[in-house]
Amino acid sequence: MACQMAPFNTLPMPKSHKVKFKVIKNPDIYGCFDEEEMEIQISSNACGHFTTIFQTLLHEMVHLALYVRGDNDFHEHGSKFLRIKAVYSELYNFDPKAI
Repeated sequence: MACQMAPFNTLPMPKSHKVKFKVIKNPDIYGCFDEEEMEIQISSNACGHFTTIFQTLLHEMVHLALYVRGDNDFHEHGSKFLRIKAVYSELYNFDPKAI
């Protein structure tokens, strides 16, 4: 569903059945994208509200989109990442300075 939302509907995203989702209990991170497993992980110890879960999911989806696009720096928060993040931050009224 989130892949059908802007800006992800314009990015090269995999089919949803190819991406796994996992709830983890790591208090040190909000979430992560594991490219070997094609898995987005969200920490229930760090994300307790829907907004935080949603922001974390979108954040990890940027990493996923950059990975699918073939960017070697998909795991970083460089200019490519920040450009996509700026779009969804404006669309969904999220803090553009939050990572």
